Amino acid sequence: MPFSGPEPAEDDPGRPNWPLALIVVLTCLAVIASGWIVARLTLEDDTVAPLAEPSEQARPPRERSGSVDPDDAEAFLALAARGLRDAPSLSVSYTQREEGEEAGRGWARRGVEADVVFEHHFTTAEGVEVYRYELDDTGHLMTAERGMTGMSLLNPPSEADRRLCSIEFALSPLDDLVDSASDLVWEGREEITLPEGLDGSPEGSYTTYRYTGDFTAVMGGYEEESGHNTLTVLPKTEFNLWIDEEGYPRRLEYDTEEGFGETYDYRPTVD
Repeated sequence: MPFSGPEPAEDDPGRPNWPLALIVVLTCLAVIASGWIVARLTLEDDTVAPLAEPSEQARPPRERSGSVDPDDAEAFLALAARGLRDAPSLSVSYTQREEGEEAGRGWARRGVEADVVFEHHFTTAEGVEVYRYELDDTGHLMTAERGMTGMSLLNPPSEADRRLCSIEFALSPLDDLVDSASDLVWEGREEITLPEGLDGSPEGSYTTYRYTGDFTAVMGGYEEESGHNTLTVLPKTEFNLWIDEEGYPRRLEYDTEEGFGETYDYRPTVD
């Protein structure tokens, strides 16, 4: 189904029309003052193991890409995953496919406003918009044009909520590759161009190393009928991954034989 979602506003692409700060204040006050029970989004399929919280103290210093031979595919992949996690700022634009047709597109990034740790905007092929956030000292919040009424604090969050409403949404696909990739092959050097991001990030061209193989992918989703976030596990999924000369991932593309897949364009801040 061709994508037909509304174009983001020019002054602030992909953002809600109402001020985020006002929403958060009103939501938190309503929860505290009234004791309302806010919507809890659940993951019914418990096949995905809980996300491990990264330990800052356990992280070794990041290796420079020059110290890792790109021909050593596993080592270069591990370097790329760590570089993405350690990047001080990060944005990603992505598209989803179902049965070979575009099912939606979105963007996510580390928060750029005070107290906003993470923001994630997705528009389905039918034009339904979904907004997800993580706020400092508040937690995960979400709203959608269909299936939900207003902004909801996800407390406690389901596994799908934790992944889709935090920076783990952008980081986890690379971690999944490190943990489960098989038949990993370095295909050689390629030039790629990332188009302008859905969040307004500029177009950019990169010299990259392309890797192929298969891995266990995890695709996020949103059920309009229930208002629930979901995760779908896709084992033995073929992928292409492009990592630049500095060791940062720039594009990940994967698809199953049934036509389910995603393409991520990464824009980390390079030290």
